[in-house]
Amino acid sequence: MDNHDILSMKPISIVAEGRFDGQPRPTKIPQIIHQAWTDENLPKRWAHCIASVRRFHPGWDYKLWTHDGSLAYVRQHHPRLYPIFAGFNREMMRCDLMRYVAMHDIGGLYCDLDYEFIRPYNYADADLVLGYELELAMGDWKEALASCMFASAPGHPLWRDLIEYVIESKPVSNTERDILNLTGPGLLTKIFFENRHNYPPMTVQPRLVFSPYRMRGRHERQTLLNNGVTIGIHHAFGSWKQRWKLSHIKRKLGFGKRAA
Repeated sequence: MDNHDILSMKPISIVAEGRFDGQPRPTKIPQIIHQAWTDENLPKRWAHCIASVRRFHPGWDYKLWTHDGSLAYVRQHHPRLYPIFAGFNREMMRCDLMRYVAMHDIGGLYCDLDYEFIRPYNYADADLVLGYELELAMGDWKEALASCMFASAPGHPLWRDLIEYVIESKPVSNTERDILNLTGPGLLTKIFFENRHNYPPMTVQPRLVFSPYRMRGRHERQTLLNNGVTIGIHHAFGSWKQRWKLSHIKRKLGFGKRAA
């Protein structure tokens, strides 16, 4: 499948009940890939990443959640969430929540458009597969989960707890940076660690598996391929940020006050 085929793919039709009714859950992750973008015109710069997801998940269905499609789905299946979801003042917050809704209602694999698989992963009979983005064992200053890639059977209580928390807290973003804790990996980490004792057995992979260091040299890709452990690379382009605002440029160049 070449880049043209990837970029011209249309989302498949999915109908699912969005219920928190305690019904028995499947114990196997459905073979469906979920990704999100504002519309069906996927950026060409990520074509190789999107192609890699399909290459290492042969036979899996594919669902692209667009802005309009996400709004329509949440309005139909999650009426309590819809006013908050539709009222978010930043599009990335909807993207964050839609991945949680998709995991709860449908299950499967979610990964960002700039997430590149470099080898297959054996999901086996897991109910939930997560990975560390920051890990003390890797020398990081804290432990945090990655929201760029995860997989789940439908109905896992983690996603229920995330959605219910957002319904209760009604988050509003003041800056691009606070999205990380309001709906992004900060929220995922908070809900998971506060409630993990209530969750069924799950797989939480070390950072090196799903979120290794960022590639900055020509030899680092080969190092990750050779280690036999790393499944994928999050290129972390950060398209949701206002990357070229003066404040962003100053921060990158080291002007002004630094965060403590």
